[in-house]
Amino acid sequence: MAETLKTENRKKLGVAELMCYGIGNCVGSGIFVSMGSGIGFTGRSIPLALIAACAVVLFAYAYKTIMAGMFILPGGNYSQQALLQPPLLVGVSAISTVFTGLAFAMYALSIVEYASTVFPQITPYGKWIAVAIITAFFITTFFGGKFMGKFNLILVAVLIVSLFVYVIVGLPQVDFTTANPVSGGYFKGGATGFIMAVAMMSFACQGATMPIAMTADAKDPKRSLPKAILLASFVVMIIYCLIGIVSVGILPVEQVADKSLGVVAKEIFPYGVFVVFIIGGACFAIATSLYGAIASVQHPLMATIEDGWLPAFLGKKNKKGYPWVMMLVLYVIAIVPIFVNVGLQDLISLMMIPVMVLNLINNVLMFKLVKKYPQAWNKSFFHMPKWAFTVTMALAIICDLLISVALFTTMKAGDQYMIIIMLAVLFGYSFYRIKSGKVNLSDLERARADAEEDAEKSV
Repeated sequence: MAETLKTENRKKLGVAELMCYGIGNCVGSGIFVSMGSGIGFTGRSIPLALIAACAVVLFAYAYKTIMAGMFILPGGNYSQQALLQPPLLVGVSAISTVFTGLAFAMYALSIVEYASTVFPQITPYGKWIAVAIITAFFITTFFGGKFMGKFNLILVAVLIVSLFVYVIVGLPQVDFTTANPVSGGYFKGGATGFIMAVAMMSFACQGATMPIAMTADAKDPKRSLPKAILLASFVVMIIYCLIGIVSVGILPVEQVADKSLGVVAKEIFPYGVFVVFIIGGACFAIATSLYGAIASVQHPLMATIEDGWLPAFLGKKNKKGYPWVMMLVLYVIAIVPIFVNVGLQDLISLMMIPVMVLNLINNVLMFKLVKKYPQAWNKSFFHMPKWAFTVTMALAIICDLLISVALFTTMKAGDQYMIIIMLAVLFGYSFYRIKSGKVNLSDLERARADAEEDAEKSV
């Protein structure tokens, strides 16, 4: 029996493994996609903006990390939501999964942008190539796409190696003599531009809280998960800072602002290495994120449909069990932004703002949760005096507001109306589904009861 327990204990994930999982989910295509926009806002101050973005995102998702230090919830994020959120908010979170399709457009457009630095002749056909990329990836999901899973780890490794080489080769070529905050291109857009850059780069800094999904496999999760999240955020902060230094320290700011990392890569690498970096690093990394997003959204969306949050006809499947109606809707959502000229900055805003609004509400709800479970809070990894907790959560709420407002102000008027309508539809439709009796509230209550039982056991 003792030997069995030792064996099971060895199988559990420690802080190091969980931290690496968080880093792997954070350091990815986001930095390739959003770096140029961030430089466009703040110039050479982008390394500072990246440091600030990592800190701001850590606070923006504070409720997740604090709950991980209070309870052992094997269901991970789903159990956290069931324990924290009222039914209306559960519905909003579930329905918002539909807008994942916007990310597909952003990834496809980014692949084309990077590929065009090697093959400039494809630029006039960029939109159609982006559609072709999305179509190809949707087709792979139709046939199952299991073969892609074997390559996923390799592609992620290629990404890490590419960024590592980018930093190692680029740092010696950085001009550190341009130190004047004005003439050197620092704080290009002033304080406002810096805040905008922080908000934009927050897209690349998400993912450090992903180890929460591994709660069931974590060793001493109430301590290992918070430590892993904090350490992952710190490591990502260092990595991104170095990438930022290289990205703005070699060429004039005006040559890299609102451009891809390929512009700098072309300057620092021999042509052959440059091609490998663009295709094997940037394009493959973004393609992996695109495939992962398309493949991973099926099950959450099917659960959303089965729970009654979305119409049942969306869950129709073919003979092989493929949810073709739901995937067709996602496909349309993915390609429409490409032809209505929604830029990468606006796509990031359309995805990030609803997430940050939900985070803000969740962070507010944490005050009630701490009062409801005083014993869990007293034993929590993050236990602190009441005033300190109030300050921490206030900072978290401010960070959510900062990202939301900053991104909102960067959008064109038409897109601002679109995001307001999107949020209104999310809350309104969730309310409608509950009131019309289309949602099985008993299932929600059962999920909440399970989460509460797990929470009581973990105290």
